[in-house]
Amino acid sequence: MKVASGILDTDYITHVFFNQEEVASTVEKTNVWVKKATVTYSFPNQFNIAVKEYPIVAYRQTSNGYVSILENGKTGGTVSTGNLPDKFITLKMDDEKKIEDLVKELNKLDSKIKTNIQIINLTPTKATTDLLTIELYDGNSIRVPLSQLTTKLPYYEKIKSKLSDGSIVDMEVGLYTTTPEVESSKTDKDKKKDKNKTDKKEDKEISDEGQGTTTLSEQNTEEEANAENSDIQGVGNPTVNQDRTLQTSPIQG
Repeated sequence: MKVASGILDTDYITHVFFNQEEVASTVEKTNVWVKKATVTYSFPNQFNIAVKEYPIVAYRQTSNGYVSILENGKTGGTVSTGNLPDKFITLKMDDEKKIEDLVKELNKLDSKIKTNIQIINLTPTKATTDLLTIELYDGNSIRVPLSQLTTKLPYYEKIKSKLSDGSIVDMEVGLYTTTPEVESSKTDKDKKKDKNKTDKKEDKEISDEGQGTTTLSEQNTEEEANAENSDIQGVGNPTVNQDRTLQTSPIQG
């Protein structure tokens, strides 16, 4: 920590004394673990640096083991299996930007929701590039876009009592529940039909919102076209904060 502070053995006491805030700021900037640093002076020639660390929010699973992810979204370092807590969130994703965004969203969630999260996978689809599949400790799983995590995920607490074990709650578009058995029995054609139904529903909602905006000229054009060819039918488009106090070596007086 002394190295991170930038304090040298050759620095005069007065220099460090009048620059305590600068020293604390240097510690915070040079160490990803440090959330807050405070420097205090003890007579006759001793300075103490107290630090508050960022808690660990999750662990990213890699080929080299588990890497801690701090509250600030930064990587804290590799953790041996024996030092992992009994319950923790495992991230199965490599995109550092998405990890930082995810941690920011997790920090906004109620602790009751977070403690139920076991694994978070990034499972993008063509329609939703930031889709997450979240496996819960209670045996259920949730699909939800990262960009809508804090707005949609709290709904799970309201419906979980009505779910059967092993349910899948899909929040990608709207909200519906299913099971792995039902999904595995569906053919690709069935899945495409479900997708088309969702798309048509959205198109209908947009169409309904636009009713009543047809102009007179558009109506006349349609009537003329119908008159010319009556046979043609129009088709509509549808961790815990750790406080540490470190003492620097005596400084030259």
